[in-house]
Amino acid sequence: VWAQLHSAAAGASGTDNVCSLTRQAVHWDSPDGGDFGLSGAIRFTGGTPNGTVYSVSLWDTDVLGTGTFYGEFVLTGDLTFNGQGEFQVTAIDFTGSATDS
Repeated sequence: VWAQLHSAAAGASGTDNVCSLTRQAVHWDSPDGGDFGLSGAIRFTGGTPNGTVYSVSLWDTDVLGTGTFYGEFVLTGDLTFNGQGEFQVTAIDFTGSATDS
């Protein structure tokens, strides 16, 4: 899975308001009872210094403008690139469960 940043809503296809020059690889923790999240921060570079970040989207490829869009996650906290155009996403958590019928 690959991640990309957006400065406003990603839109239905995930291609609106892209503010990261590259997609970054996402690494997940091992699921625990159906719950899982990032195993480490996703680090982005090359953004507009002090530019706005709104959300992160997930993809099946690292190539911008292509691939399957898996969804958008609106971020909270400090939502600006730093003065060097760097930003990191520190948490994306999934909570899941299944039952046997």
